[in-house]
Amino acid sequence: MASVPLAPSPLPAPLERAAAVHHRLVEAFIRLTQDELARQPDEYARDSLNELLDVLKGQRVAYTPGSQRLAKDPANESRPRDTIAANQP
Repeated sequence: MASVPLAPSPLPAPLERAAAVHHRLVEAFIRLTQDELARQPDEYARDSLNELLDVLKGQRVAYTPGSQRLAKDPANESRPRDTIAANQP
């Protein structure tokens, strides 16, 4: 029997607020890193900064607020948008 994935449960409000703070900080770190990368001539430093960007982008996904996370979830790409919106808190 095939299993049906369950819709993610919304996080409690304090966790959503904390995730939003983390998300804003990670976004700021990404911008700072991109700015430094743009002016960095050293190839080794550029490689290191690109690796840092990959990590930060992963963190951004982890801290994306619930309703945005659901809309960006690749599992929802084949679902109609109105189905996704109906499942958002």
